[in-house]
Amino acid sequence: MPWNDNNGNGEEPPKANGGPWGGGGNGNGGGDGGSPWNRPGGNGGNQGGGKGPDLEEQMRKMQERFSSRRRGGGGGGGKKGPSMGPGGFIALGVVGLVAWLATGIVVVDEGERAAVFRFGEYQKNFTPGFHIHLPAPIETHEILPSERQQETQVGINGGESLMLTGDENIVEVQFRVFWYYDGKNPENFILNVDNGTPLVKAAAESVMREVVGKSTLDAVLTTGRGEIAANVKEQLQVLLSDYGAGVNIENVEIQEALAPAPVRDAFIDVINAGQDAERTVQVANRFKNEIVPRARGEAQRILQDAQAYRDQVIADSTGQADRFVAILNEYRKAPQVTRERMYLETMERVLSRTDKLILDNDSGAVPYLPLDRVNRTSGGN
Repeated sequence: MPWNDNNGNGEEPPKANGGPWGGGGNGNGGGDGGSPWNRPGGNGGNQGGGKGPDLEEQMRKMQERFSSRRRGGGGGGGKKGPSMGPGGFIALGVVGLVAWLATGIVVVDEGERAAVFRFGEYQKNFTPGFHIHLPAPIETHEILPSERQQETQVGINGGESLMLTGDENIVEVQFRVFWYYDGKNPENFILNVDNGTPLVKAAAESVMREVVGKSTLDAVLTTGRGEIAANVKEQLQVLLSDYGAGVNIENVEIQEALAPAPVRDAFIDVINAGQDAERTVQVANRFKNEIVPRARGEAQRILQDAQAYRDQVIADSTGQADRFVAILNEYRKAPQVTRERMYLETMERVLSRTDKLILDNDSGAVPYLPLDRVNRTSGGN
């Protein structure tokens, strides 16, 4: 301390003329005490015409208080307390140096990446493991969880869910975006965008509004959700890549797509009607799948029967024609014999199918009348 003299008594040196700057107050507040700020000297704030304590007095009290702390709390007959020697200062310096060098040690866990900057300029990336760089503030680092899936929800607040469709209808859309930090270039997320997580949300909302604005209300509410989500994912990735945001979009999932509350019941009725129509179409398709194969089998059977009948008629006609040609040839050879033969064969064929009774008038027999057959014939009429 500046007050420790060589005699080791721990006392302050005498002040010249009552102060370190010479000249002095006489304790009655009548002079300025030689203060360089030309303020009145003295030893109390109740002297000098009611003026407050001067700066010199305050500095003296602070020096005395600091000296008492260095002496071990003051008092004790003016004995000097333990002071820090050169070794203590060296130890403090070593500890401070080690703490400073420790700012350059980086431990990157699995699934993380670290970007290193030298005076704010990007230098390199650290993969999982133990790494060392120059201590701060020369070089600093920032760690990002590159393999941890991030989730951003859009549409849960106020009017951000209200969107206009291509057919000029209003729809409420709530969806989620799943994304990752770019593990190959984590510095892009740190340097190229300001507060990147809100950027992902704002970009996703903008792209969703664009895609919904090109779609019909029916597609948004019913069957077009999957296609809309796929288009949003693709366009959002392109947009963030153009920004150099260092973000990889994993998936976009539409949670809810509803008509506005005042007309929601009517739209629900429309959706139910569409589902009923779809169910009716499915029933009709099922009936078609049952009846068409059966009708085709029946048609095939009819075609086969017609084919068989055609072959039979052709065969019969061919046989009749061949028989007629054979008879004609025989008739040309012996006309009389052929006519008699044809007559006899015809009579044989006709009479073989009828009941007949032959009577010879020259035999003298009594004519016989088959009354039972006549009665049967009359009863049959």
